[in-house]
Amino acid sequence: MYIPLATKYRPQKFLDVVGQDITVKIITKAIIKNRVGHAILFSGTRGVGKTTLARILAKALRCENRQDSDYEPCCRCESCLSFSKDNQIDVIEIDAASNTGVDDIREIIESCRYKPSIGQYKIFIIDEVHMLSKSAFNALLKTLEEPPIHVKFLLATTETYKIPETILSRVLKLDLKNVDNDTIAQYLSTICNQENISANADVLKAIAVAANGSIRDSLSILDQAINIAENNKLTTNDITELLGIADDYSMLELFDLILSANLNKAIEKYREIVQRKTFPNMIITRLMDFVHLASCIKSNVKSPLNILDDNLYDSLKKIIDKTNLAVLSRIWQMLLKGVEELKFTDRPELVLEMLIIRITYSSDFPDLQDIVKKLDSECFEKDKNYDIRENCEGNKNSLLDSALKMFPDAKIQ
Repeated sequence: MYIPLATKYRPQKFLDVVGQDITVKIITKAIIKNRVGHAILFSGTRGVGKTTLARILAKALRCENRQDSDYEPCCRCESCLSFSKDNQIDVIEIDAASNTGVDDIREIIESCRYKPSIGQYKIFIIDEVHMLSKSAFNALLKTLEEPPIHVKFLLATTETYKIPETILSRVLKLDLKNVDNDTIAQYLSTICNQENISANADVLKAIAVAANGSIRDSLSILDQAINIAENNKLTTNDITELLGIADDYSMLELFDLILSANLNKAIEKYREIVQRKTFPNMIITRLMDFVHLASCIKSNVKSPLNILDDNLYDSLKKIIDKTNLAVLSRIWQMLLKGVEELKFTDRPELVLEMLIIRITYSSDFPDLQDIVKKLDSECFEKDKNYDIRENCEGNKNSLLDSALKMFPDAKIQ
């Protein structure tokens, strides 16, 4: 029977967890020192291991063979094996999205009164806990603060800000980070070896970038890609077709044409990329990646994203040589607005084309600081105390008035 990769390779021990080293270290040290809190909240984006870590922790706490000096579950005892069979009667896993009411919480509170049938702890895993209603949270407060000694609460959420402060103050909060692209690509390489799939580094990196920090999403994408692979060999074309993405060489060429204000060729290149069945949302996302990386380069700040190889990185540096942070910031704002526009249209290709026209048309506009400096050199004596409006002469007033509407407090610097 077919088992999806995300399920097949779901970690069963702390050692198997990918990209969450500090969180794993905190949990395992707490197990060894017998300092596991009565309520723990795992927070983070989708697919980073929140529920998985909660299950492994529950398994470790209830493992019959685990020694005091060890933290890993044995995965062989009756208690551990019951996890894989989903018949653990003393580990109650609840989906808060479908059990949101106060009556559901009352059942938990009532169940807390009874000791586990086997083992030391009765454990409640509440997934997507932020979905509970306000009355349900209030009902849980007292039990969460002072549960019976044999009870542990393990909570998971993707939206911590929706959880009341009264709840957050009663739990140990562990934030899981998005997994970096290199780690995901290395993990996918291991999976491919086990599945007898051939895939080069570029293919795995493309999947990692598309997964956006999620191990589960990366495995889901790999699962789909394997279905279209010929002779168990994944190619760049397979991933490009599957994800609807353009190669970075084409995207960098488009970015160069936009910054150069070459409108006709920019639109021609954009339409060429779209004809390859590239999704508009992937195009705008990649352009935002370039703008962010370019801004980091211009600011002499290391980018947190590893999105380009050395050759493409050098090409990007040459492309942005004649631009500045003001232009990049303006393009970023326009792209950000474009992301919202794409959400409310059934013609995303045309919306993005119009956005590229606007960005290309405005990419060589001078910023306000350049305008003020030019007016300063042409209209005024070098006096830092002069106000722009009071001292401007001649036909430059209309240009200056437009600038002052945007920045009414502008002074000559």
